[in-house]
Amino acid sequence: MPLGVMDSRREADEVIDMTKSPVALEKVETCDEKTVETLANVEKKGKRTVKKETEIKKNEVVTLSSLENKDVHKAVGGDVHEIGFVADAGNDEGKKDTAASSKTAALIAIKSETSEIQVDSSADLKPLANASGESKETKAESDGRRETPYFALAHLFAKIEEVSGRLVIQDLLTAFFRDVICRAPDDLLACIYLCVCVDLAPPFENLKIGIGDAILMKAIGEATGANAKFIKEMYHKEGDLGKVAQNARSKQKTLSFASLTPATSKCSDLTVCYVYNQFVKIAKMTGNNSQQQKCSIIKGLLVKCEKEKKSQGKDRQSAEGAKYIIRGLQGKLRIGLAEKSILMGLTYAFMTDKDYKDKDKQQEALAFVKKAFAECPSYNALVAAFYGVQKVVPSAPFLRAKDFALVAEKCVLTPGTPVSPMLARPTKAYAMVFDRFEGKPFTCEYKYDGERAQIHILSNGKMAIFSRNFENSTERFPDVDLAVSKAAKKGVVESCIVDAEVVAIDRATNKRLPFQILSTRSRKNVKIEDIKVPVCIYAFDLLFLNGESLLSTPLANRRGKLRELFEVNPGTFEFATSFDVVDGVDVKDNPEAMEEAVDKVRNFLAEAVRENCEGLMVKTLKKEATYEPANRSHKWLKLKKDYLDGIGDSVDLVPIGAFHGRGKRTGVYGAYLLACYDPDTDMYQPITKLGTGLSDEVLKKFYDQLKERVVDKPPSDYAVTDSCKPDVWFEASCVWEILGADLSISPKYTAAIGLVAKDKGISLRFPRFIRIRDDKETTQATNSSQIADLYRAQGLTTVTGEEEGEDDDMLI
Repeated sequence: MPLGVMDSRREADEVIDMTKSPVALEKVETCDEKTVETLANVEKKGKRTVKKETEIKKNEVVTLSSLENKDVHKAVGGDVHEIGFVADAGNDEGKKDTAASSKTAALIAIKSETSEIQVDSSADLKPLANASGESKETKAESDGRRETPYFALAHLFAKIEEVSGRLVIQDLLTAFFRDVICRAPDDLLACIYLCVCVDLAPPFENLKIGIGDAILMKAIGEATGANAKFIKEMYHKEGDLGKVAQNARSKQKTLSFASLTPATSKCSDLTVCYVYNQFVKIAKMTGNNSQQQKCSIIKGLLVKCEKEKKSQGKDRQSAEGAKYIIRGLQGKLRIGLAEKSILMGLTYAFMTDKDYKDKDKQQEALAFVKKAFAECPSYNALVAAFYGVQKVVPSAPFLRAKDFALVAEKCVLTPGTPVSPMLARPTKAYAMVFDRFEGKPFTCEYKYDGERAQIHILSNGKMAIFSRNFENSTERFPDVDLAVSKAAKKGVVESCIVDAEVVAIDRATNKRLPFQILSTRSRKNVKIEDIKVPVCIYAFDLLFLNGESLLSTPLANRRGKLRELFEVNPGTFEFATSFDVVDGVDVKDNPEAMEEAVDKVRNFLAEAVRENCEGLMVKTLKKEATYEPANRSHKWLKLKKDYLDGIGDSVDLVPIGAFHGRGKRTGVYGAYLLACYDPDTDMYQPITKLGTGLSDEVLKKFYDQLKERVVDKPPSDYAVTDSCKPDVWFEASCVWEILGADLSISPKYTAAIGLVAKDKGISLRFPRFIRIRDDKETTQATNSSQIADLYRAQGLTTVTGEEEGEDDDMLI
């Protein structure tokens, strides 16, 4: 049975087929006869080197079995790195093939001196896993199907962790995905989700993995025979449970692998599909006995890793498998693999040889895929679209750049699937607003202190509510469901998508309450009669209406339809309060008009602040006024009162360490080391030390929460230096909104390092705590590129000293 993605509406052990491979068996079987591409995108003298399979065979192709041979270095020159599928030695009874006779598939030998890549894609793989993840070799062979060993994926992770270049990582992903597409297309979705790591399904299905340390340590101990004290000591030493699992195997003399079979038996069936489906089972488990059941499954996965070692003698692969299984279960691979790289690698893997070698064609194809994924952020839909297009193009199984337009046509805005929200850029001066929107009609809207909500009315009458990070919040907001249903005009609105802000309301005074109050609402199984924090919906955009996407429609028209088709119900459903500058302002030739307009905007901002709002959203109305999913656009600007005297925006940062309090703060953490996030490297980069804006009550609360996250040394995904070493380190677990005075170049902090100054980062001076961002994952913190943009907007060029800009008075 091909890869199945677990349906959240079904039982944990039931698997459904989410994507049928459209690649004809004949095409898969004859794929090796075509030109084999060098899928690692490496340049040599400005040109891409692509060798045909016939050319490769003239050279020595490095396989895993030959890597131990010292002559390998002489044969290929320089260091050798390898990645790819390794054919297993298990055979039907009666066959006496040995491991030495099994070939290596898609094994890439990167020659450091020549920058050439060789690909041997001649080996067969084992058949696909069935629904339970167990191998049925004879059945699969008769079906002509193949499967992807998990160790091939784990080895890919290991190679990515070893390198640092973004292009090299993309190349490794491209090579791996391309081989999966040709050899085991039904495995592709599982490979993608195991790379993404946190989500095991589209994010709006809320199927996430993230197992606690206690369960993982228990499973590692039971699988290896190590006692709990030994595992805990190793964890405190390494700061990485993946490495603990990797090292515990080799350090324990007596292992408790009672289920191991003799070395002469068939090899392990630890496939990508099997691991993925086990992860899904774990993610879905609930109930009193679920913790023990999870531990049992994890132990079983680790046992299978050791089983591979015992049966095949593949110690390194077994260790890598254990390491990345544990990290995957934590939801943190820590290898510097960004989702952007996954999307790019996937795109390039589907490209024809000819178009792949053309950078312009690469960008053309990638633009279509980004558009598709922004409108429909689901790998299930994207992979199905890729395979669907394969059926109708002559270049199958690969696509020409222009064929990717068909992929975008298949992944369109649809009620029930959240679209990536459009975001605004910060601005710190009224003049910047008028310079940006000179001569263009624009509107200023209240920026509410609430939670972004995307409200979908489906054609069957049901409703779905999604957060800005695609979380399905429908059961959290039954009152929103009721309010929107009442507001939508009956018989007119059949299906739609509304962009809105949900804000906590005091019914007695009808005043808006801060976000912190809203965050106290229960998140699951909420009943209307139990709601203690009522809300009001402030609708500001309409993205879809009655079967038609409005993304390319100007905001003025979208807003007009919204107000026409929904009715205001004060206190429960309202439209965002707005003020329009209809005729635009001529900044250069009419300074008086600009001054008058600035006064109006200034007064409107003051009014918004008095109404307990954060500030204003400023948007173009007619010209360049389309809705751009996933884009932080200059068409939308945000203006807060604090911006006018600060850095132009608050930032969302992750506490990664703390300093022991002194004086009145003895017994708690007195200050915190905060970091931004770099999605390109999957690293957290320190940017400031916070000790301001924290009351004694908050300090105690944070101490109680974060003391459980303490680790002995910084995790491998922290880009830290000795100059900003805290007293204790934390695992990344939460996001705080912080406001600062300004940003400066810093030799001490690594935030946005190299983006604005060579070998220097950026520091946030005089930080002040605003609130906890419960609606954000740590990887959704302000990223390094945004920090660099904020710095450039200031026009600053100063370099801070070691401690300049830190509010030391607040650290004791």
